[in-house]
Amino acid sequence: MKRHEQLVKLSREHHQSLRLAKKCMDIAAVQDGDRCKAQCEEIVAIFDQEWDRHFRNEEAAIFSITARMNGRIHELGRQLAAEHDRMRELAKLMAGGQTSCDLLKEFGILLRDHTRLEERELFPMLEQQFTTEQMEQIGTMT
Repeated sequence: MKRHEQLVKLSREHHQSLRLAKKCMDIAAVQDGDRCKAQCEEIVAIFDQEWDRHFRNEEAAIFSITARMNGRIHELGRQLAAEHDRMRELAKLMAGGQTSCDLLKEFGILLRDHTRLEERELFPMLEQQFTTEQMEQIGTMT
């Protein structure tokens, strides 16, 4: 699927998030506590630099605009921002030593579903409803 040029970088990062989500779910499915712990530790090690940075960019460049809009795009922005907050909470639990397979599974499922929602529903809405200036703002902030 061809994306607006200002969304390409985020879409590439989404590909990486889907890979991470699958890895989390696959490891959690085996129910090997040591592997789950290692994966949780890996998430914690990269969370701030990679995933939270991505979330902050989306919040500043996209959700700050959708918050001023009406309808489904507004609701979607609120939902996705809340999902960012939940993933931050899960990463904090992992950082605090909670490294269960159930927690890893929850993180993986949420990351997968969240990413798919952005790609399949939010991004097409942005391409249709955002002005040229709003799309350019995404490019400058991501």
